[in-house]
Amino acid sequence: MRHRFLSFLLLSVGFLFLIPVVEFSFVHHAVWPGGIYSVDGTGGSQFSSPGWALLNLTCNGRIGRVVVTDDITGKTLLNASVHGHGQFVVVLPHAGDYSDYGDGSNTSITCTDQLWSPYATKRVQETSYLGSSMFFLLFALAVWRWRA
Repeated sequence: MRHRFLSFLLLSVGFLFLIPVVEFSFVHHAVWPGGIYSVDGTGGSQFSSPGWALLNLTCNGRIGRVVVTDDITGKTLLNASVHGHGQFVVVLPHAGDYSDYGDGSNTSITCTDQLWSPYATKRVQETSYLGSSMFFLLFALAVWRWRA
């Protein structure tokens, strides 16, 4: 009886560690709709990402440059030219705020953005997988010990 309870406890705690990753994927599985905005001059938009995600950026208009930056680190993720039409996929490396804007030379560019495939942050995934692996290993060792 004690072995059954301990087995159930180890398996339950192991699965509990997987809940944050599984729940995040169920809640954020769909495409996050973006906005349509003008990137004339230095105008643009700011948006937030719930975790690691792909940004699908589509720009139409005349000639200019589009810049996507990470507001937390200040790192430029995309600095690209647009000649009539441009479509870019940018990896957003973590949860947080991001900006996309023109570099000042734009004449008339309109952009749309969408977030695709958001995932839990790397730290959350590593913690969940490490914790669940440890408890599943303890379960396997306990079963092996009881069988011997």
